[in-house]
Amino acid sequence: MKNMKKLLSLLLALVMILAMAACGSGDAGKESAPAQESKSGESAPVQGGGDKIYDGVKLVYWSNWEATETQGKIITEAVNEFMAETGAEVDLQFKGRTGIKEGLIPALDADQKVDMFDGQGNKSNFGDRIVPVEDLMAAADYEKDGNAAMMELCRSYYADGKTREIPYQMKGNGFLYNKALFRQAGIESVPTNWAEFEAVCQKLLDAGITPMTTDDAYTPQAFGIHLARMLGTDKVKAVVNDGLWAETPEVLTTAKAFEGLASKGYFSDLVASNAFPTGQNTEFATGMIGMYVCGTWLPNEVRNITGDSFEWGFFNYPEVDGGINGTEAMVIGCQSFAITNKCDNPEAAFALISKITRGEWDAKLAEGTLGLPIDKANTEWPEQLADAKPYFDACTEIFAVSGGLENNPNITPALKENLAKLYAGLITADQFVANMETASQA
Repeated sequence: MKNMKKLLSLLLALVMILAMAACGSGDAGKESAPAQESKSGESAPVQGGGDKIYDGVKLVYWSNWEATETQGKIITEAVNEFMAETGAEVDLQFKGRTGIKEGLIPALDADQKVDMFDGQGNKSNFGDRIVPVEDLMAAADYEKDGNAAMMELCRSYYADGKTREIPYQMKGNGFLYNKALFRQAGIESVPTNWAEFEAVCQKLLDAGITPMTTDDAYTPQAFGIHLARMLGTDKVKAVVNDGLWAETPEVLTTAKAFEGLASKGYFSDLVASNAFPTGQNTEFATGMIGMYVCGTWLPNEVRNITGDSFEWGFFNYPEVDGGINGTEAMVIGCQSFAITNKCDNPEAAFALISKITRGEWDAKLAEGTLGLPIDKANTEWPEQLADAKPYFDACTEIFAVSGGLENNPNITPALKENLAKLYAGLITADQFVANMETASQA
C-alpha cells in the first residue's frame, strides 16, 4: 500500500512538471514568432504596431494622365512599389483629362467606387464628394516638407479654408527665353522692371532677333499678368466679369504698353495668325524667337523639337510702372490629389499620395517630366527650369491664370481676338478698350 502511495505521488509530480514545461514552451513560442513578411520580401510590421500595412485593402485610383505619358509611366511604377510594400491592391485607371473632367462626378454620383484621383488643381466643383485631409496630414507631419505657397493655394479654393487636395507637379507662368539668343544680343541679365524689359527687346531686335511671339492659346497671359501687376488678381477678375474695361483706367494703360511694344516691332509678324502650337513649336522652339510667355511645362512639351542643346531661361514678369506688386507675385498652379467620400480606407489612400508626392517618386516625376518637385527636400530642379526656382521660393502672392483675365469664359474668345490684333499693331489701345467694352455688352 505504501509503495502504491509513493507511485501515485511520483505520477502526480511528473504531471505537474510536464504541465509547467508546456506552459513555458507556449510563452517562448509567442516571444520568438517571426515578423510577418511583406509582399516585397522584406519584414513588415504587424498590423496595429509601428507603420501600418494594408493587406486586404483595395483602392480605386483614377488618374488624369494617360498610361503612355511619362507621368503615367512613373506613377505606375510608384503604385506597383506601394502595392509590393504594403499589401494593398490598387486599381489604377488612366482616364485622361477628359475622363476626369467629364466622367468622375457622374461616376461618384452613381455610387461608383473611386477612392482617390488626381488632376488639375482647384477641385472645388466636387463639393462634398471629396473629403478634408487635415487630420491625415497632421498625423504624418506631411506639410513640413511641402511648398507653403502651394498648400495655401489649395486651401484658398474652399470657403472653410480646409485642405481637400494635395498639390504636386507644380507649374508657374512667366517668360521662357532662349539664353543663346540673349547672349548673342549681348544681354547679360534678365529684366526686373518694364524699362529693363523694353531695353532687352530692343537689344534682341538690334541683333536681328525677333524678341517675342505667342499663340492664340496664350494671348491673354502677358496682358493679364501686366494688368494684375497694376490691380491685383481680384480687380482683374472684376474687369472681365463685370465688363469694366472703359471704367478701369489701368486697362488702357496696359493696352498702351502693348501698343508700344507692337509699334517698335517687338512681336513676331505671325502673332496675329498663330494658332496653337504654331508660335510655340515653329518659332520659339526652333530658336527663331527670343521670348515666349508660357508655363514651366513648355520645355517638356517641346523637348522633341529643341533637343538637349536648347539653353532654357526663365524670369518672372517684370515690375511695371504704377504697379502694386512685384516679382514676389506670380502665376503658380499645380496638379493635385483628392480622396473621395467613397473611400473606406483614407489612411491607405493618403499613404499612396504621400509616396508619390514626397521623396524618391516626387524627384522622379520632376526629372522625368522636366517638371517641378513639390517636396522641399528635392532641391535639384531640372536644368531647364533651374532659373524658376528662386521665384517660386520667394513667391508670397499667387495670381490666377493670366492674372485673372481668363476668369470669364464668355468673353475670352473676343479677348483673344482683340489681343492678337493689338500685339500685331492692327488696332490701337483705345480701339482695344472700346472693342472689349462692346463685346462685354453683347
